[in-house]
Amino acid sequence: MRRPFTLYKEKTKSGTFWYARYWDNTAQKYKHSRSTGILVEGKKERRYEAEEAARQLLPEVEKDIAAKTAKGISTSQLNTKAIAETSLIEYLENFWVKDSQYANYKKYVEKKPMSLQYIQNNHEDIRRHVEPYIGFSGVTVGTLSKSMLREWLIWLAARKTQYRKKDGTVIEKDTMSSRRANAVLQAVRVAIRWAYDNEKISTDPFHKLGEITDIPKEKGVLTFAERQKLEELPITDKRRRLVMLLGSYCGLRRGEMRGLQWGDIENGLLNIKHNFLDKEGLKDPKWRSFRRVPIIPSVKNLLESIYEELEYKSSEAFIFRSPENAGMPLSNNFFRDAFAKELIALGISKEEKKKRVLSCHSLRHTFVTLSQLSGMTNAEVMALAGQKREATLQKYSHVPQVLDFDEARRKILAGQHNTKKAVNQ
Repeated sequence: MRRPFTLYKEKTKSGTFWYARYWDNTAQKYKHSRSTGILVEGKKERRYEAEEAARQLLPEVEKDIAAKTAKGISTSQLNTKAIAETSLIEYLENFWVKDSQYANYKKYVEKKPMSLQYIQNNHEDIRRHVEPYIGFSGVTVGTLSKSMLREWLIWLAARKTQYRKKDGTVIEKDTMSSRRANAVLQAVRVAIRWAYDNEKISTDPFHKLGEITDIPKEKGVLTFAERQKLEELPITDKRRRLVMLLGSYCGLRRGEMRGLQWGDIENGLLNIKHNFLDKEGLKDPKWRSFRRVPIIPSVKNLLESIYEELEYKSSEAFIFRSPENAGMPLSNNFFRDAFAKELIALGISKEEKKKRVLSCHSLRHTFVTLSQLSGMTNAEVMALAGQKREATLQKYSHVPQVLDFDEARRKILAGQHNTKKAVNQ
């Protein structure tokens, strides 16, 4: 007898979780996926718990499949059915898939393909934060209104996030952050605007609809002294230290570090040509920010030391090559862990790290901020960081955090002295 579901693992920002894919008798294949909420961990990877969670979800999924079958709705029919008459939830779920019309337009027409992770995150947001809202029950794309969206925004902004403990207990935490809620809103907005722009619906319910007010915390940066100390501290792990130096002295993003190959080093410069994404491999840098960055002596020495110790030397080998997963770069977790451990070595505790809002991406912010204070022009900093707009540059600049007030005082007094001298003359 055919099993009603199969289990598979899916990586998310919160870790690797068990997912279940349920059998659709009409389509004669497993096609309806749901998260079990069970984290993959331990020797047995908690598979038994995932099986139990999947069984508990079965009645809900079977009801959903039956409802769609009764309406005569299927993914293949969606292309021929009038969009305005399509269930809102179904339209949104089928919009955020890798081979949707929108995804293909971005890929083939605009030449700006979306990452699979981005598509999957939006699909999961629809499933978790749009589908459960009872106010969208029975709503079609064509009947969606601004008042409905406003009511959903109130529900979304007030919704508590949930966390499943190892024993299976689900506990509620704080409300979703405004930034996170607005990301969910954007997933819906893009899909509905696409229908409106393609004249599938007559009005745009998102017209003049605002977002949830967000007061973001300013990203923290390292000071000149802290960055200098990185070059002087004893090295316990060469690649960990390399992460810190490439980020703070060269402005590389994490994905660009993962995509770095030995052949990208030429004439004292790093050629930033790739961004490595899980499930997709080597891609163009974000925003196609191809560029070259000078290598400072401490980075050069570290790279040479790492290269000398390699058993396998190739221009196409990753600089951050994983020893466990041959031919692939180290995981994102390595970079997060490297940053946290190097901060401890700098004397920055976990509590101070949180208070200063420091993350691995802070290294790139550090590069922009300290480069500006070192006397580089905005044009030079933008060229090295691969930024195309001054507005973006300013988001990465945090000069007040690292300003030397004694030096500022000296310059103010020097300016005052020069002014008096000029007046007296």
